Amino acid sequence: MSLKRVAIVSPLAALVSLLLIATSSYSLEPPRVIPHSAPVNKSVSEVFRTLKSYFADRLESKFILISADQKTGTIVAKQTGIDSMRWRNWAACNTDPIHMIYRLNDAMVTVTIKLDRSVHDTTFMTVTADFQGIYGLAQDQTTIECRSTGALEDNLLALAGAQTSTAPTTQAP
Repeated sequence: MSLKRVAIVSPLAALVSLLLIATSSYSLEPPRVIPHSAPVNKSVSEVFRTLKSYFADRLESKFILISADQKTGTIVAKQTGIDSMRWRNWAACNTDPIHMIYRLNDAMVTVTIKLDRSVHDTTFMTVTADFQGIYGLAQDQTTIECRSTGALEDNLLALAGAQTSTAPTTQAP
């Protein structure tokens, strides 16, 4: 093999190795949004009414009801301005080294609930929560997509009457 050919193959092999390492370590990252599901011993219409009523009452829930489609059994609600105590309970944010000294300026979550009819007119409920934190230092701000701790999802399942494997926290969703 000539010296020229080795010089070309070597950087190419290094690039391929680097890409394989980068993609394999990325694929080991756990998903950011993990659905939480449980059966509820109530009809879909009863669970839907309970949750829609809860999210529609902004004083009680602190959420804004974005949509509620009884036909598909889907409810979407959003909360912004989450206080730091609930944020620490609900979400975990990984920042890169550059943003580690930034402060949380605002926090938001979008909750999606899907209700499906199960056996004996009961409901199978699935909750996902998509968290975003806005972190800043002086005038510089950045939005970071955060992972859920599962506490909010479990609280909403318990609110609907589901028997979850973990006890909900005392903090209201």
